[in-house]
Amino acid sequence: MDKVHDLVYFSYGFIRFKMYRQLLTEELSLGRSDEKHNDILCAAIREFCEKGMMATTMEAIASRACVSKRTLYKHYPCKEDLLDAVVSLLLERVEPLQKMTFDPQRPIAEQLQELSQKVLSLVCDEHYLRLSKIVIIESMRSEKEAIRLNQKFSDCEQDMHNWFIQASKAGALGQLEPGLAAAMFYGAIKEMAFWDQAICWKPLLNEQEARKLMEQTCRFFLTAIQSKG
Repeated sequence: MDKVHDLVYFSYGFIRFKMYRQLLTEELSLGRSDEKHNDILCAAIREFCEKGMMATTMEAIASRACVSKRTLYKHYPCKEDLLDAVVSLLLERVEPLQKMTFDPQRPIAEQLQELSQKVLSLVCDEHYLRLSKIVIIESMRSEKEAIRLNQKFSDCEQDMHNWFIQASKAGALGQLEPGLAAAMFYGAIKEMAFWDQAICWKPLLNEQEARKLMEQTCRFFLTAIQSKG
């Protein structure tokens, strides 16, 4: 994964700075109308990625966002509020998976392929990976913070299991319990396409690798469903 680019300094010119800021806001899909709010959040994400939350200061975030500390504290009173904003961005990116519903009128193999495509498009997105690293590091640093963050993600995880719950009720999962089925399916993809990239800084899967992983995961899962054991 490429290293995070530095923000363009004022010395490069106001016009270039404005263009870069617009690009960064669009790149992270923040979806906010307040321009300063965007600048602050983008700056915080850059700082957290480069230094970690503990080593990042509010002064550094304000400087990078080119705002006063007073403006920064007006939008985000503390770093924890900025971390919560990062979590919100992650949850927004997971929404397409939460909205997936099982259709008993369609072949399960076809639906599994669609589901795997959505999972891979999420975990193979460098911005999702960047945000995830921030949350992972903070969860590992503090048990208290891990509990707080897990509470925020618990409803999201449950919603991601809805497709499997619906499939189970329709009798499409064979002997597999829906919670286990979801863990197997998501876990297989994330093991190969997310965790090594998040923890070991390995490169994102290319298109051919992603397609192979999707095909093999779906084939393995269908075999488990059809098993009589």
